[in-house]
Amino acid sequence: MIVDNYISNHIIPLKLDDDFSLSTRLMDEGKMSYFPVLNGNTYCGLISDLDIYELEDLGVKIIDRRDLLKDLYIYNSQTLFEATSIILDNSLDILPVVDKNKKYLGVLTVYKLLEAYSTYTAANQQGDVIQIILNYNDLYISEISRIIENEDARIINLFLVPVSESTQVRLIIKLNKMGLCRVVKALERYNYKVEYFYQYMAEENLSDNYGLLMKYLSM
Repeated sequence: MIVDNYISNHIIPLKLDDDFSLSTRLMDEGKMSYFPVLNGNTYCGLISDLDIYELEDLGVKIIDRRDLLKDLYIYNSQTLFEATSIILDNSLDILPVVDKNKKYLGVLTVYKLLEAYSTYTAANQQGDVIQIILNYNDLYISEISRIIENEDARIINLFLVPVSESTQVRLIIKLNKMGLCRVVKALERYNYKVEYFYQYMAEENLSDNYGLLMKYLSM
């Protein structure tokens, strides 16, 4: 999950000698809240639409108001996790990407970020979802995997979400579409607390699957 693999180049950067009237026009056309500013090929910073709208004279060149530039960027060798943190902390719609010499390489967009997470978490694949809460010291992935596979199901993906101010974690597991009710029952037999489960329902067997779920819930 390296940023270098998700760089977009569809945004034309601003130059230091551009004036702010050009930046507002480009932002309006691209429906962007931020735009990268370069000096040659060197990244200088991000300009925000909110800062621009407060200017009295849009004819001023960006170089004369470098104080408005935000020093936000990420190196191409860093991870998407780090990029996500910067984007969320600063409410960005794009994040400039640079190399170790601060040469501008492009931007990481929120869309590209979501696309990457969709791939890595198997969100774009059909499948059932189970959420288990347990103490971190009781987390044995091999045992959970064995229980699931014994019920003729397979894990497509899984990830952990720490529970704040506790030693517990939520384990979210995505399965193929086989035997969710049996898997839930098996996990509960081994004293795993299943907080939530969702069964993907294809159109052709929606009624049958719904009936199985309701039967399980009534037990």
